[in-house]
Amino acid sequence: MESEDGRVILFLVIAIALFIAGRRYQTLVTTRRAWRDAMRLVITRRQVAAGATRSMLWVAVITGFLLWLVASLNRVM
Repeated sequence: MESEDGRVILFLVIAIALFIAGRRYQTLVTTRRAWRDAMRLVITRRQVAAGATRSMLWVAVITGFLLWLVASLNRVM
């Protein structure tokens, strides 16, 4: 009887250890996937921010040119 009880306890310990290892692996995979998706979003957001900055700079250049043109025309007239 002793060896059978020991086997059952050993089986339960191994099963619990495998369950814990599986859960940790699942958490690792989920965390890695979330991190990868977050990095993709950072790259996308960085590209969008760069595009918005370029657009704002072009609007500033065009506005500056228009202000210069209006000031020059105002002096002439």
